[in-house]
Amino acid sequence: MKGTELKYEDLEGLFKGLLDKKAVDCLILPHKVGNNVAYMMATDKDRIEPPVPAIFAPSFGVNAANIVKGWTIPEKIGIVAKPCEIRAAVELIKLKQMDKESVLLISVDCSGTYKNQDYADHYGEIGDWVDSAKIEELKGKGIARREACEICDNRFADVGDIGIARVDGEKVLVAGITDMGVEALSALELSLEDKEIEREEEKEKIAADAKKKEEELPKASSVEELEEFLRDCIVCKNCRDMCPVCYCKECFFDQPLGNPVSGDLLNLAELRGAIAVPTNQLMYHLTRVYHVSTTCVGCGACEDACPKDIPLTRFYPVIAKKVQEIFEYVPGKDVEEPLPFVTYEEEELEDKLR
Repeated sequence: MKGTELKYEDLEGLFKGLLDKKAVDCLILPHKVGNNVAYMMATDKDRIEPPVPAIFAPSFGVNAANIVKGWTIPEKIGIVAKPCEIRAAVELIKLKQMDKESVLLISVDCSGTYKNQDYADHYGEIGDWVDSAKIEELKGKGIARREACEICDNRFADVGDIGIARVDGEKVLVAGITDMGVEALSALELSLEDKEIEREEEKEKIAADAKKKEEELPKASSVEELEEFLRDCIVCKNCRDMCPVCYCKECFFDQPLGNPVSGDLLNLAELRGAIAVPTNQLMYHLTRVYHVSTTCVGCGACEDACPKDIPLTRFYPVIAKKVQEIFEYVPGKDVEEPLPFVTYEEEELEDKLR
């Protein structure tokens, strides 16, 4: 990779430069709001705030890819976000919800995140970055990371067009991952050199820990157990609305067959003798998990959005990961890799069916 090491305080100039040199027309990046973190879209370079500590803050609110879903206007947008958010944006490009030439994807290292409310409530203890020792210390105090982050094994800034990786001390490595990323950094007249960060050992540990955490999660092994798991679901569809890769223009569950009301409900009741209310509860989730099974990046936005606090991370990302393993597909890693369900290879699943 072509990159350069910068001090934390130099990142402000980097982001301002992307706007000033017209590498992008606008930039979405996190910023601090009191003790919390939110996203802002800036078109004026003078509105760019010092990005550290916000870009590394272990807080998760909305998946940034959801902000630009359906970005079909000619202006080019830059997104500075966590790897799961950048991976979701890559999947949206593959799903034709964005053009890859219209976005500059900038990923940053992530240590796992806390819900926004938890982060705000315990900001003094959590701070602007957490390492493994601090994560365990906080857990001992009852302050736990989001379950989606506990089972995530893709936390490094090695996806998108540009990666911003933490190195020793108060420095980051900013590197171009794609030609578009190198071109953008070159426009800022940075001195780019061949750079690599050796983190294989750390990656293996993260992957092993994530797998162990996933295996410890409760499992639903029957329809009855799944119905019990989803018992409190009110089919509000918040999980769909906040999912960055759920994108249909007209959802089946907003149509009469998928969302029967009034007389339609009565007709169903008369036809079957009795129906559960709300209707289509199980069908809704099974349809959704099929819909996102190859593109789910495990960000956990679905669980955060649930008003009934159903631990949906134990359903969507866990099932999706099993499907992705079958197809040997990691969503969001490579924009050129075709989606499994739109390609065909003869006998590609032969060994899986034996």
